[in-house]
Amino acid sequence: GDRSTTAFNKAVYKAMADCLGNQELSASISSEKDWRHKYAKHLDALIECLLTCQDEAKTVDVLKTGLNQARAMDFEVSEGRTYALAEAVAQPLMRFNTVKVQGTGSAITDFVLPYKGGELKGEELAAQCDKWAKYGTMELDCAEAIKAGSKKLGDLSGRTFLVLGAGSELGPVRPLLAAGATVAAVATKRPKRWEALIAFARSTAGTLLLPVAGEAGDGDEALAAAAGADLLTQTGAVAEWLVRCGKEAAGKVTLGTYLYADGEANVRLTAAADFVAEAVKAIGKDKVSFAYLASCSTSAPIPAEAVRAQGEYYDSAGQWPKMFGKRKVCPALAGGDRHFLSCFEVLQGPNYALAQIMRQWRAALLHSEGFVVSSPMAPSCRTESVVHNPTMAVILEGMAYWAPLEAFDAETARMAMLAILLSDLSVAPPKLASPMHIVTRKAFHSGIWRCPFDVGASLGKTTYVLGKFFPRRSPP
Repeated sequence: GDRSTTAFNKAVYKAMADCLGNQELSASISSEKDWRHKYAKHLDALIECLLTCQDEAKTVDVLKTGLNQARAMDFEVSEGRTYALAEAVAQPLMRFNTVKVQGTGSAITDFVLPYKGGELKGEELAAQCDKWAKYGTMELDCAEAIKAGSKKLGDLSGRTFLVLGAGSELGPVRPLLAAGATVAAVATKRPKRWEALIAFARSTAGTLLLPVAGEAGDGDEALAAAAGADLLTQTGAVAEWLVRCGKEAAGKVTLGTYLYADGEANVRLTAAADFVAEAVKAIGKDKVSFAYLASCSTSAPIPAEAVRAQGEYYDSAGQWPKMFGKRKVCPALAGGDRHFLSCFEVLQGPNYALAQIMRQWRAALLHSEGFVVSSPMAPSCRTESVVHNPTMAVILEGMAYWAPLEAFDAETARMAMLAILLSDLSVAPPKLASPMHIVTRKAFHSGIWRCPFDVGASLGKTTYVLGKFFPRRSPP
């Protein structure tokens, strides 16, 4: 709509600052004149307050306040009428039918990770994970999670995954189907994409569940034309359909959220997905779990070991980055052994930040309620949503000049993040110092936590030139 996204962003964070009782932060948010370029310092201050809050009940209250404020938006239905989003979810205007596509293939349970034109498995995969952890591209618990999860594809038969964003390049829909899982897929109406997914599903050991409004007609082509759901305009119907699929599932159920849109639509999608998560959690924590992918471009509490690694990489860096690179400052957080890493980029903008952080808030709340939640940081990737921006596409090709950074192809990240998910689904929820730490477990952060330089703020032009004329897709 025509509502100012700046005012909306500020209202969310101000409500949380007020709930924390931090009037100074509340006032600074309200008075900021250049929100587009200076939002990050206010968001960082808010996150630091949440991370250092010793009262988990207060933390939970603040997170709920933020999500409630962020979800207080209008819902535009296809007929042109407007509802509050909460009302639209509570009173869906239609109901999806479920069409089942049953595969006839054999389950593929041997895990393979595509990387640099090859396929990693077994001992070779384990060695590469150890190499990434030693170099600093991921944390050690991430490497161990990939190694453990890679052995669990055979456990997926009988499991059901409810997937928001079934067309996501980083989403696990195809490998899940290949391993024999059931997938209830939500994505917009794109017949060619659905036709390809339906054909793939029929070749696997899995079961694909599709939302269809009305009758699908005969044949896969007609089904592909009828399948699909718009989370933005059919939020209530999507929530009702996924809850129904979850309740009808015989085994364990996981709701996976893999969504992205540009600008304000990203916030709207995230708000709609949050209502869906709230509806699905009513199935109960004995049956349902949740999966997200956190962005490595969001500020986070990082371990002291990562800060020490920054120092070591700084000492061994060349003269150019030392002269022109801005060194990261990661102050220690009170009450623990974590340091605060500021990561939000002006280039991405405040709507991207709000959408990403909302998902982290929901993950933290679900964890605090006792649900199994997988929400690791995913690496910087050459996905279509990123490389359609020509500048970002080139910068990714120059990242590897700054140790220990590395950007990845989508197929590599997809399988790595699936392995982490499988490792999370096989264990009970961990005990954490703060529910906010749920997004810092098993982090595949592309080396951002351990690189000593703020590349975006100080070495961006250099990285662009290197990526343009001397591309380096991975470290030497």
